[in-house]
Amino acid sequence: MPARIKCLTKAQLVGFFRDYRDAFPEWSVEHDVALSRALGPVKQVIAFEALRSGSYRPSHCIRVAGLLDGGQLLFQFLDIRHRETLPREHATKWPLVVKAMEEQFLPPVREPLDLARVLWFGEEEVARDGGANARTLSSLALLSAHLGESNRSLEWCDRSNSRLASMGREPAEWELRLAAFNQQLRKSIQTGRAREFLQEAERPPA
Repeated sequence: MPARIKCLTKAQLVGFFRDYRDAFPEWSVEHDVALSRALGPVKQVIAFEALRSGSYRPSHCIRVAGLLDGGQLLFQFLDIRHRETLPREHATKWPLVVKAMEEQFLPPVREPLDLARVLWFGEEEVARDGGANARTLSSLALLSAHLGESNRSLEWCDRSNSRLASMGREPAEWELRLAAFNQQLRKSIQTGRAREFLQEAERPPA
């Protein structure tokens, strides 16, 4: 009878995570199993999850503050060779996983965060893949506005709304909120009040 595969416990995952935390001492720790660093409206996150296969898997993303339901860019897993690690592999494999993160995650995890480069990488991903969802497009609009790139921000707002309009069904509540956000951001840019709008959008709820 085949051995039953056991999913990692949270305590086991936290134990493996310690090596990665030590490899990124200047990053903050979130929820015991995620690394993060922030600059302005963006936060770069490397998160670890336990899988049913008994292994763990890191992922990467850029979160953009200001969207009510959360903005996100550049979600990535590592290549197949480094994507998942079993407990018995951890001691020898985790340094290779760190090296893969350094080579594959964008923006580069060993270089200082730069908002203009984050925007560039996000736009390159959309141009390359072509299938970005509306939330990604709105995140690019928001980041463009932060950088004072008004025309680019307006373009991304329009592309987000076009994507929402092309769904061919009744919009979900979050999609209605996103469309309203796009219109508010567009209006704030056109009336010269983008900075005030961005500050209000990023303010934590009371």
